[in-house]
Amino acid sequence: MNQRENFFAMLDGRKPEFIPNMMEVYKMCVFGTGITDSPLQGGLDPLGVNWIVTKEGAIPEPNNFMFEDIADWKDYVKFPNIDSLGIEAAAKIEMADFTPGEQVVNVFSVCGLFERLAAFMGFENALCSLVEDPESCQEFFDAFADYKIACHHRFIDAYQPDMITYFDDLATANGLFMSPKVYREVIKPAHQRIIEAVTSRGVIFAQHTCGKCEEIVGDYVEMGAKMWSSAQISNDLEGIMEKYKGRLIVEGGWDSSGPVSYNDAPTEAVIDEAVRCAKQYGKYGNFILMPVLMNENGNSMLVGDPRLTPMLEAWHGVEKLA
Repeated sequence: MNQRENFFAMLDGRKPEFIPNMMEVYKMCVFGTGITDSPLQGGLDPLGVNWIVTKEGAIPEPNNFMFEDIADWKDYVKFPNIDSLGIEAAAKIEMADFTPGEQVVNVFSVCGLFERLAAFMGFENALCSLVEDPESCQEFFDAFADYKIACHHRFIDAYQPDMITYFDDLATANGLFMSPKVYREVIKPAHQRIIEAVTSRGVIFAQHTCGKCEEIVGDYVEMGAKMWSSAQISNDLEGIMEKYKGRLIVEGGWDSSGPVSYNDAPTEAVIDEAVRCAKQYGKYGNFILMPVLMNENGNSMLVGDPRLTPMLEAWHGVEKLA
């Protein structure tokens, strides 16, 4: 099997021939979300938030809030005309060198519902708003979901992807930012619409959520997500893979907060971590490795790293499933 065939065997609940890793299984597409959600090079996004690019990634400019009271959101948030954003041109550039049939086309969609609220008003104000004014939050999430859905339809038309990976980080390393009850009552209804819009087009929905979010992984599965990305070891990954085998692919597994993810982690430690992931998680048949390897220039998958080649060589030595 090639990467694409192996992935779809896993997705269908059949036994894959080998354990995939995200560096090889995907054609990852980011230009579309770079013009609709978060500029790859920084600056103002289409909704008026200024983004600062650091070596770790792009973040909304600190303390430059658009508003502080969620009840005022309509006075400040103006959704752009999607026709003016150039999604089709971005897709044409990004897909120009792609040969169909070998990899899975994975279009990223960053800055989801909660992340966008925090981008507008900061984390403290956003979290307080979920509790103090859930009605206004729901109204905002519904409106922003409409924007995301429209963007996703354009992504699907332009890229013809197999998958959309939707980013919404809802947790810290210790647990959710909000209670599961607040998530289910305030955020989940709009999240459900976003998922249904993607899956209704025959496209796989992958949910990216960092941190310890295991309390709502079942909600993701219930809503139709087929993959949970950036699954970190603070969660019961093996229990989740066992419970949802045939229904959910878990992408992650790397000790992203441990010494192996430090900038100066030696190559031997990086190799050992890849081997550990293969041996510990690969046996479940619904796991994709997502290495989180940082160096002084940023994320190695974006900026390169001499440790990647020996890591992949070691991975290819242990990726085969018996």
